[in-house]
Amino acid sequence: MRATDATATDAPTRRPANRRELILEAAVELFHHHGYPATSVDDIGKAVDVSGPAIYRHFSSKEDLLVEAITLAADEVHAVNRSARADTDDPRALLTGYIRAYTDVALERSALIAVWTSERRHLSRERRSPMGRRLRSWTHEWTDALQAARPELDDDDAFLLVTAAIGLITSVATGPDRRDDPHLAENIVTMALATLDAPVR
Repeated sequence: MRATDATATDAPTRRPANRRELILEAAVELFHHHGYPATSVDDIGKAVDVSGPAIYRHFSSKEDLLVEAITLAADEVHAVNRSARADTDDPRALLTGYIRAYTDVALERSALIAVWTSERRHLSRERRSPMGRRLRSWTHEWTDALQAARPELDDDDAFLLVTAAIGLITSVATGPDRRDDPHLAENIVTMALATLDAPVR
């Protein structure tokens, strides 16, 4: 069973460097476990032992916290994508690298990735659009690699397979806790690669 508070077992292992990061990490955990609408600034303050209004010295609003969390998640995913591209220019190896890298991030930072993928819909339209563009740019990188590996795929079919693979990784890595499964990461990679190899009609 997953924990239901900010001390959940899938909390990030990285130690926050300062009060601002501590507040952000607490907000991510609360947004993940309770949802953005149900989490108040006071809830976040209690999690880090400060008054709710004190948070406004670091963030201008609760939405600003969500934007910061989503930006951090996007930055981490784009960083591992860049690392994967630096390791190889072979399309098949690149796809494997993308999948392994994202799987590692999604497992290590499951709350952060879950907030990015499930809570961004609560952003105002003005702030949601740039976040959507960042997500689309990531999927397009995978789509380009898939089409290079499988040139028979058109844009729509390649994009469909990529979004299915990313969705599979995200849902399994951020779903019910299976940290006792030593083969979880490899199984996710195997399933995601099989998704990209699936026939389309």
